[in-house]
Amino acid sequence: MAYQYIAFTPEGEQIQGRIEAESENEAEDLLWKQNYTVVSLKEVRERAGGQLFRSRIRLRDLIVFCRQLATLIESGISIVRGLELLRDQVNSKRFRQVLDEVILDVQQGHFFSEAISKHDKEFPTMFGRMLEVGERAGNLVMVLRQMATYMEKEENLVRRIRGASAYPAFVLLMAIGVVFLMLTVALPPLMDLFTSFGAELPLPTRILIAVTNFASTYKIQIVAVGVLLVSFGVLFVRSKNGRQLFDRLMLKVPLINRVIVQGAVARLCRSMSTLLQAGISLPEILELSIRTQSNGVIRMALEEVHTELLQGHGLADPLAKQPVFPGMLVQMVRVGEETGSLDSNMDTLAVFYEDEVDRTVGAISSAMEPALTIFIGLIVGFIAVSVIYPMYSLMGSIQ
Repeated sequence: MAYQYIAFTPEGEQIQGRIEAESENEAEDLLWKQNYTVVSLKEVRERAGGQLFRSRIRLRDLIVFCRQLATLIESGISIVRGLELLRDQVNSKRFRQVLDEVILDVQQGHFFSEAISKHDKEFPTMFGRMLEVGERAGNLVMVLRQMATYMEKEENLVRRIRGASAYPAFVLLMAIGVVFLMLTVALPPLMDLFTSFGAELPLPTRILIAVTNFASTYKIQIVAVGVLLVSFGVLFVRSKNGRQLFDRLMLKVPLINRVIVQGAVARLCRSMSTLLQAGISLPEILELSIRTQSNGVIRMALEEVHTELLQGHGLADPLAKQPVFPGMLVQMVRVGEETGSLDSNMDTLAVFYEDEVDRTVGAISSAMEPALTIFIGLIVGFIAVSVIYPMYSLMGSIQ
């Protein structure tokens, strides 16, 4: 669970942030161990994540918005005027309505980050937090461009993974659909013709006749069972226990597990680099990373890392204790902590793992295409043999 806290540091500075803990008492103990004087502590209900910048507004619209607003502000245009110009160019009706409300809040004297944070259902939670850091540090333009760059790389990574999986999934679905139509529409009349001769049919043909009769007789039931199984599978995966089981199974599938881990590490490194450059503390960065991890196994590993980080064990040593994280990540973090270059090391590592994801996804695509071709070829070959082979027997019986 996540808890929002307000506390004072030993130096008397007031800070606020989020902390992951099993209970309120545990969260309070973790804060006391850092010598924080807790003022407020309350549980926060988190939205399901998967990406650091997930919102109801399209990611592409946010990217364009950040880049254009940064350019306008850098050119000397005020935030209000810049927002008004961008509002007139937005195609999304909902985005335009949100910008109207943001402009009104800013005109009434609110900070830009405060106005954005009011729309946490449309904008990502982290969006307002980074804007707040940028406004306080006086580098809002740099923060806007950092967010745009991060979201663009995130979008490209997701697009590459989805693009690589779309073709095999499409071919497999088409193959299943074509085979089902053949079994229920095209083959039954031909199988009835073979049966009417009363001759001894070869084994493949008898098998095909049995399958065809079953499929044509119970086709509605088969479709209903298929829909029920898919629905049950989706509901099971969305449940807590089902999701944990699914996440564990995915990390055991060859090649797929590499894509999941490499993709998660690439996002973690990219977000750490971006947020460190924006001036956000490492504990808060890990809290955000925990909330945005879609794989439960990786999320639990990061929770343990975050707990040890708060206890003063650094970042590299806790990461090394989690077998799910690759050794290169641990070594680069260790070097970054020792040399004070953690942000640049994470940026370098993000590029490396994004390239690794590309290579792994390419390997999966290269393996899937011939595998699907062989699978479809075997089905077509079996049907062809089952249809052509008995013709010779039937011709002999007619003569």
